[in-house]
Amino acid sequence: MSFNEDFGLLKNTKAPLKIRCQGKSMLPGIQPGALLMIQPGTYPEQSPRKGEIIAFRRGAGLVCHRFYGVLQIGNKVFGIEKGDFNRIAGIFRIEDYCGKLIAVGEKPATGYFTEVHKPHVAFLFWGLLQERFYRFFRKSAR
Repeated sequence: MSFNEDFGLLKNTKAPLKIRCQGKSMLPGIQPGALLMIQPGTYPEQSPRKGEIIAFRRGAGLVCHRFYGVLQIGNKVFGIEKGDFNRIAGIFRIEDYCGKLIAVGEKPATGYFTEVHKPHVAFLFWGLLQERFYRFFRKSAR
């Protein structure tokens, strides 16, 4: 999901920032139009764990995807990320890390937060669904 927000706000404040989801890459867990609360931070001071949803710069926008780990190539460090709805993981420069998701507004029209995000439960549940989905279609294709 991409955002056309000023990510300078994320780097220059410690207060959580509210932004609205504009993409579909985190479906089904996060719907387009949902209100997201991002806790600003830098890497490694705010080290995300595998499965947490993070915010990072990409081009002129801000992207929120699930974090999978760190990759070091020579003296350059990259983060590994993937949207839940995307088929392929990607990488980003670790200095583009901006913070992590701490809450999702389930009712975008009202503008208030109804649930604190629980990344590991959602991550495991979505992985289980994907695995069963692929097994079902492999059996039916035979």
